[in-house]
Amino acid sequence: MDDQANDKKNLFRYGVICALEKLPPGYPVTLCGGIGDVAGRAAEAGYDALELHIRDPRKLDGGELLRAAKSRGLAFSAITTGLEYGMNGLSLIDDDEGVRNEAVRKLKEHIDLAEEIGCPSVVIGIMKGNIPDFGRRDEYEGRLAEAVMALSDYAAGRPVDVLIESINRYVTNYLCSVPETLEYIRKLDRPNVRIHIDTHQMNIEDVDFGEAVKACAGKLGYVHMSDSNRKVPGGGNIDFIPVMKALYEISYEGYLGIESEECPPGDPALEGCLKMLKEKEGELFG
Repeated sequence: MDDQANDKKNLFRYGVICALEKLPPGYPVTLCGGIGDVAGRAAEAGYDALELHIRDPRKLDGGELLRAAKSRGLAFSAITTGLEYGMNGLSLIDDDEGVRNEAVRKLKEHIDLAEEIGCPSVVIGIMKGNIPDFGRRDEYEGRLAEAVMALSDYAAGRPVDVLIESINRYVTNYLCSVPETLEYIRKLDRPNVRIHIDTHQMNIEDVDFGEAVKACAGKLGYVHMSDSNRKVPGGGNIDFIPVMKALYEISYEGYLGIESEECPPGDPALEGCLKMLKEKEGELFG
């Protein structure tokens, strides 16, 4: 890790997921509002970066996003794309070739925006879709591979990685666990295609947090810290110390992104969970 990361007072950098539009109750996005509002709340609570959970990136002004973040001393940690599936109906394995092509086109726009605002990664989560017929699993996984390879080619030479998220079986029906997703990514064998992990998903699918994290060494692009009940860390029953210890052991240098149900203005949990995680750093490495 660099000198800042090795400073025990600043071991990890923390981001928080935000949406720039109002989402349904219970949707796992911590902050919702205009870019100035979410940047202000994140900075005041002590975060280092914003994660953008967005759709239709060409409708957004990259310059405005940059100005709002920089004015508050914030960077961007990742762009997550689930709204393209949930609200725009785009899946990379859809039986309709036109839908698949549109999904790839939109993800290329996300890569463009990420490069413009200095964001290191674009995450493919629920956009990988669900396999409707496991008798054709190889075909559907092949469609995903074809799309990811095209996106890898598009992002080549840019400071933006393409990440695939392992998502639990109650949301997606393949690439659910960390080992399964890692195996798929390693078969693709692209340096700019990496894994995104989420403690909420891991709590359902992975037996040992620490071992799952350590297995990602060299391929880990981004981490969501989210409790068992989709509250901010500390609001459920996940023990985050094994996760943090393993991240340190593999010299993870990326951001830890807080993902939870929405924290409304004035909710002390936004600042409280960050304080708790930094205290756990102290317990481990102080």
